[in-house]
Amino acid sequence: MSDTHWDFDSIGGSVTTLDQALANPAAVNAQVAQVLTESVGDAPVIDVPEDDHVQLCGGLYWDGELLTRAQVRELTGEDEEALARVKGSQARWMSVLLERTVIRVGDEPASPKLIRKLLIGDRDELVIGVRVATFGKTISARNVQCPHCEEHFDAEVDLTKIERLRLENPESKHQYEVELRNGRKALVRLPDGAAQEAIFEQDDATIPERNSALLGGCLVKVWSGDVQDARIGKELAKSLSVADRQQILRFISETQPGPLLDRIRFSHEGCGREVRLTLTMPELFLGD
Repeated sequence: MSDTHWDFDSIGGSVTTLDQALANPAAVNAQVAQVLTESVGDAPVIDVPEDDHVQLCGGLYWDGELLTRAQVRELTGEDEEALARVKGSQARWMSVLLERTVIRVGDEPASPKLIRKLLIGDRDELVIGVRVATFGKTISARNVQCPHCEEHFDAEVDLTKIERLRLENPESKHQYEVELRNGRKALVRLPDGAAQEAIFEQDDATIPERNSALLGGCLVKVWSGDVQDARIGKELAKSLSVADRQQILRFISETQPGPLLDRIRFSHEGCGREVRLTLTMPELFLGD
């Protein structure tokens, strides 16, 4: 694992267009998008509370109950110092941030175990909630280049108005049946914080290796008729055909709830045409 240190002063990057976002491999959500291979489509806009309470897009199953609300607090100097000491991937940095700033989910006090059980999209939602509580709901996008007229301009993004994909009727424990080839089926759980950390455990891992890490954390079982594959985890993930792996990854990408930070849209006043931006998790905490 890398000894990379993450803090607000050292995180590089700026707000980018959708095309430019692919050049930022340090961002967790950009890397996860690479792993999942397919992007989700348009989603309804969901208002985010403008206080310290956050509405989760997927929710957390905990002791048989679906928890859909969480409470966060703003970052302090003590938090900033602690985050600067975090070693490893940005996914781990996010976990530490949430462990320190999420007060409760539902009526459950936050804990490292609970934070790692949260869906990836809900973790993103909570990070946005911490950002709003700390710096406010508006973030400045500086020196954006319009892809149509090529003019550079500044824009303001309201984080409470970003599009979000929400699970309207989530399956129990967020587990879903996926049809595979040759009559086989897979029971798949949506990726959580533990799976997110596993994806980036090795800095030099290839995309197929990251796919295996993700699938290993999401595959509950694979079967055909009455016969279940005895393999589990990464071993099971690596045994699947490439077509079946892509089918499962596509399903996860299309189903995973959360804020669509790669689909921020607004009209450029200069030419009147739509511009799309991508925000990464680190950019949420860069100063204006």
